[in-house]
Amino acid sequence: MSRDLSFWKARKKGDQENEATYAALSNEEFLDFVDEIPVLQVQQDFDEVFKDWNNQNFNYEKGSESFQLMLTKQFVRVDCYGVTERNMNRIIDIMIKYNCPLYDSAINVRFDESL
Repeated sequence: MSRDLSFWKARKKGDQENEATYAALSNEEFLDFVDEIPVLQVQQDFDEVFKDWNNQNFNYEKGSESFQLMLTKQFVRVDCYGVTERNMNRIIDIMIKYNCPLYDSAINVRFDESL
């Protein structure tokens, strides 16, 4: 099963439609109401948390699980293929550290109430 997990840090909660924000950020548009994220630190965190996975050019793989990491100055998207719930939670935990809540495009829900 494939699934994408997306993350960004909005300056003002609820000001913009999540679906439109997701689409713009997926196309690498720069949005003035979204903060920049520390791309190198995020990449290092993924490399550390998933250090026992094969990683080639932002493509991580271990056994039957794999994911592709997309990083921009304002956006992180992780396209997961056969990734277990445990490992998806590890991905979410990385991004929560940067105050970037999960947006699930499959159900158009952003889980930012707790931030």
